[in-house]
Amino acid sequence: MKVVFGAFGLGLCAMLACPAAWGQIEGSRAFTFPENNNQLIGLQSKGGNPKKDGAVKIEFFGHNAFKITSPEKITVLYDPWRNDPSGAWGKWFPHEFPEIPVDMVVSTHAHFDHDAVERPHALIVFERLIGEFRLADVQLIGLADKHQCHSEGQQKWDQITVEFHFSTCPPDNPLAFDNTIQILETGGLKIAVWGDNRPVPDMHLDRTLADLDVLILPIDGTEHILTYREVNAIIAKYHPKAVIPAHYLVKGAESVLSGLKSADEWVAAQHDVRRIRDGELDLTPADLRGAIARVYYFGDDFKSK
Repeated sequence: MKVVFGAFGLGLCAMLACPAAWGQIEGSRAFTFPENNNQLIGLQSKGGNPKKDGAVKIEFFGHNAFKITSPEKITVLYDPWRNDPSGAWGKWFPHEFPEIPVDMVVSTHAHFDHDAVERPHALIVFERLIGEFRLADVQLIGLADKHQCHSEGQQKWDQITVEFHFSTCPPDNPLAFDNTIQILETGGLKIAVWGDNRPVPDMHLDRTLADLDVLILPIDGTEHILTYREVNAIIAKYHPKAVIPAHYLVKGAESVLSGLKSADEWVAAQHDVRRIRDGELDLTPADLRGAIARVYYFGDDFKSK
């Protein structure tokens, strides 16, 4: 008898632990995940207030990947990474992103080092979210803008405009050079994930970017996305209470083939630095009272599972 596996068949096989079938799956593998949405069903009826003070956990998974846990234990993962599937940019990461369970996964833009949304076991997937989403004590806001389109740093990646005959700069850029700045409000904190955004966003976004508690910015020694001058100008403009460097070389999570360097040089020049151990940071609004651009730096400490 010939057996044909459809979506239901593969889902059943996943429940029965049939690894041979897993290797045949392309695209979303959500129907193979053992997790379910029981907690979210309960939270959507209970409700919650994102502005109510509480403890928020921020965990670093390397590069630009951060998992944020709300006081009600809703988990949101930003920018899980993968190696370039085309092979054109080489192998940046020595292993695949861990298959961690989360309630939501969000990507800021369509580049391989930010968009492996199929890897975590996410119940809700937002690729390049624009607009607002609210659940219990979490509110997500996605702001549409543009990727940095030229390189002033050591790597002149913008020369692909000549080699591949397209513009990285607006208004005629392809989707890969769009970007969304993502904002998460929970526990009384307003956290922004910059992604690879240009240094001066559309002026209409400034109101939403006001009153930031935490700003996660791409900062590395090659000035790959933003120069130090641009980073400092963004901080001076939006006055976040805290800054978290991201998108730098993390030993153990990322290969030197990425061409990136650490953020050590920029961090050493800052006035208020807290070095984070074990890849996780717990924050409350009280922790940031009186802080002005305090730097929380994970360095090479990251989560692997």
